[in-house]
Order: sequence, then structure tokens, then C-alpha cells
Amino acid sequence: MTTDTPSLWADAEWAAALLNLLGDRIGGVHLRASPGPVRDYWLDRVEHFSEQSHLRKIPANIPEARLLGGIDLGATLQQGKPIAETGMLGECHERIVIAAMAERLPRNTVHHLCVALDDGQLSIARDGIDTQTAARITLIAADEGTEEEFIHGALSDRLGITVNLQSIGIHGVEDDIFEPGHIERARTHLNEIELTEAHRVAIATLSLTLGIDSPRASLAAIQVACGAAALAGRRAVDESDIACALRLCLIPKAAKLPELAEPEPTPEPEPEADRPEEPEPPQATEQMPSDEDRLLEAALAKLPEGLLQQLQTRAAKVRQSSTGTSGAQHRHQQRGRPTGVFRGDHRRGGRVNILATLRAAAPWQPLRRQERGDPLRKLEIRREDIHLTRYQQRRESLTLFVVDASGSAAMQRLAEAKGAVELLLADCYVRRDQVALIAFRDEMAELLLPPTRSLVRAKKALAALPGGGATPMAAALELTRDIIERASKQGTTTQYILLTDGAANVALDGTRNREAGTRDALMAARRLAGQPVSGLVIDTAQRPQPRARDLADTLRGTYIALPKADARTLNRTIRAVSG
Repeated sequence: MTTDTPSLWADAEWAAALLNLLGDRIGGVHLRASPGPVRDYWLDRVEHFSEQSHLRKIPANIPEARLLGGIDLGATLQQGKPIAETGMLGECHERIVIAAMAERLPRNTVHHLCVALDDGQLSIARDGIDTQTAARITLIAADEGTEEEFIHGALSDRLGITVNLQSIGIHGVEDDIFEPGHIERARTHLNEIELTEAHRVAIATLSLTLGIDSPRASLAAIQVACGAAALAGRRAVDESDIACALRLCLIPKAAKLPELAEPEPTPEPEPEADRPEEPEPPQATEQMPSDEDRLLEAALAKLPEGLLQQLQTRAAKVRQSSTGTSGAQHRHQQRGRPTGVFRGDHRRGGRVNILATLRAAAPWQPLRRQERGDPLRKLEIRREDIHLTRYQQRRESLTLFVVDASGSAAMQRLAEAKGAVELLLADCYVRRDQVALIAFRDEMAELLLPPTRSLVRAKKALAALPGGGATPMAAALELTRDIIERASKQGTTTQYILLTDGAANVALDGTRNREAGTRDALMAARRLAGQPVSGLVIDTAQRPQPRARDLADTLRGTYIALPKADARTLNRTIRAVSG
């Protein structure tokens, strides 16, 4: 076992060699890297080690029919009987394949990839075809996501090795370690590598110590340890091979850091004058560290610089959420992203999928010609053959600010609301989310800013808002409910944020009476609580009172007291609650 700490690129080079040596035994590699020369060079190394002329790529938006295969439409229409075609997974049998933009793969594509990795074959029963297709693949999941985007857990669990090139620049690429000849020599005696039972137990124990529940990671680590020994020219696995398996297989998937036992401090001896004469107790034998602790300490000492810090902060990054919420997905007849086909009636709306319709009709053409006694008729399509395209569209999201502009501290609250709206708009611009603003004072509530994505328009509307006067809370809640109902009819996902001290003193009919205003406000809050919408009540009073909390309870919303909140504090709070 060498004393030099391996670099990130050295581990990436080992991963490329082990991927070609072990192949489908480890499933593949989860490659987390942004597009660029470093990722391209690593993929070139994988291709250089392999016997393939090029690496096939599976695009993220590949249709299911192309991925799995089905009926060959042209051959079926020509021969008059169902003719199967091979899908892309079948074409890539016993090959290395790249799943591009793996963090955005649809669930059905993830499912088919997992089946291919588990079984090595696909069962296809569609379009009149019932067959088994060999699809034993080795997958490279090219993950280009940000810190808040991750590939599906079921897919990453089946990929034994994880390679992270995010922190490697072009100058971090080092000299090559392996050549194709090394892999060929290692393959000849790979099955003869000796792995002791103690090493197997140590790997399984280390996997549990790192918080990894799935046994696939331990099985992959065992394969990688044997492969590392074969590449190094050894006939038996040693500690350096175990450390390599930990770095490539277990450490990247760790859910927690191990707590290594520290040696207990040696107590200071008492002065001889004060110590009574007693027979000397038998010396206890020094407790030796277990094999698991020793292997783990060796692996952690061999971690490349910065990798341990990435592991420590991963959980925090996963818990972080972005401002605003993406709207829920729903099906649409005409617009959105195509997600498949279904048998339906085109007279009720929807777009006819010509290829799917022809695939459904093709197997029945010989029988239909016999029924009609017209052998010259080329093609007959019936109502049950019609297939429509299914679309999935993400609903728009609207965040509605309801701001109390009354009272002596209104100007301070409005300044906070203005800053929060501007920060929220800046964050929501990427997702094309909308923001609206309601301000209430004196005897009325006004929709100051209709739903918009324009930051310039929001600033202009907020700048002209006056403050002071009474608090028409009931009117504000009624207007909020009306806007939410209109947005819901348009398919928009809505949330509201109410900034107030909870003191209502204007009734719904406009009369100034604190008792009537509070009663009408609670009635309006109950009606608003019946809407399928999430709400947040921010108590902006200098000294929070129970009235704002009671209002939040009636609204069935979240209550937060921020008596001295600034714009950034409000924005962070909205992040935490809406996420």
C-alpha cells in the first residue's frame, strides 16, 4: 500500500479502467460532471480502453418505442404480418452506453434501464409483439445537474462506481496510468483473485458504518477490490485494494461520516507520597483496533483533498430548497411534453399519433382484407386503432403577497415587502413563476400588482404604494380568495404570504369597528382555508400578539413572528417554508 494520497484524477483513471474490466458486474458508473473538456477526455479514456468503435448515447427524451423496440412499421405493412424491430437497448447488448442528462430522465426510462441492469434482458409485449430482447449493458449515467438536481435513487443504486469531476479543471488532468494491455492482462486472472472472508465482512461492516442500506454498494465494492488487485498484478486483495473500493464505491454514497473511536487519555500517576501501598494490579492488554476501523482509517487517510468536505456538506445541500415552487404536473390534450400514446377518440380533442395508429392497425390488415373480400385494399384503419399523443404540462406557479399597509409602521413593512418581492422575482425568473401583490389600508384592499414575471413592473408598482390608515383585513382575505379561485381555474398552483400584525378594525361593509372587523376577518379566513392553497402568515408587529397566530390557525397556514425582519430575512423564511 503506497503512502501517496491519490488525486481525484487518479481515482477517475482507475474508475475508467475498472469499468472496462468489470463491465456489467458493477452495473456502471455514475459520472457527475459538467459538459467540458475534462468530461470529454474521461469518456475518451473509457472508449480507448474498450473494444468499441464509439460509445452509444441514450438521449434523455428518447421515445419509449425507440428505447425498447416494437413493431417495424414498414416491414409489417409490406409483409402483412407483425415484424419486430430491435430497440436501442437491444442494439447496445454487451456494450457500454451513455445516458445523457441522467438527472432529467423520465421515470419510465429509468425503469427500463434498471430492468436491463438487473436482468440483462427486456420483456417486450406491445403492438402485437411478445418477445425477449437481450440487453446486458454497462451504463455511464452522465449527471450534469446542479447541486439541487440528482439522478433517480433507483438508478444510482445500481451503478457501482461514482466519479465526480466537478472540481477538476483541465490542468488537473494528469498523465495516463493504464493502457488497454493492462486491462487484457488483468482480465485473464480476474476470476482467480483471492478475497478472504475477513475482507468481505470488513466491506459489509464499513458499508453499514457509512449509513449505506443497500447491499448493492457492498457487492460492487467487492468486485472493485478484486478488479483493483488484478490491475495491480496481484493474486490476492490487500488493504490498498479495499481502500480503492471504499473511495470509488462506498464513500461517494455515504449517508453519514463514521465516528472513529479515539484512544482514551492516559491518567496522570498520583504522587508516591499520597499513594497507599497496594499490590500492583495486572496490566490490561492493549485493545487493538478492529480490521474495519483500521481499513476505514486507511481509506479516509487516502481520500483526495476536498472529498471529505463534500461528503460533510452533502446532506445540507439536499435539504436546501429554491425560492418559489414549481407547479404541479398535469395532463393536457394539446400542449406540453409528449409522454406516450393512448387509445382514444380523436373527436373529443387531442392529437392523433400517426405512427402509433399505423402500428396498431398493421397486424390486422390480412384479416380485414379477408373480411371485406378485397385483396387490393392496401390499408384499413378502424376506430379502435386510433391512438392519441399524451402530453404532460407543468402548471404555472403564483406567489401572492398580501401586505398590510396600515398603521404607523406601514412604511417599514412596505419596504420589507418590496425587497422580498424583488428577491423572489429574481429567483423565480428562471422557472418563469409569477408574483402578485395585494395591499390593504383604510377601507379597501387593492390588487396593486397583477400576476407578473416582470421585475421592472413590480418595482414601479411598489414604489407608488402609500401607507397609513385602518386595517380592512376581511376585504384583503376576500380579494385573496377571489384571485386564488381565478388562478386555480386557469390551472395555476398558488401560495400566498400574508404580512400583517393581525389587528383588523374595518368590517366587510366598510364600517370601522374593531369587533366587527375581527369577526368578518375570521369568517373570510375560514372561507380562504377551504381553498387548496398553502399559506404563510408573517407577524410583523414589534411585539407579537396572539391575534396574528389565531388568524394563521384559522387560515390553516404557517405562522412566523418576525418583528424586525428585513427583506433578506423574509426571503430566507419563505425559502424554508415554501420548500
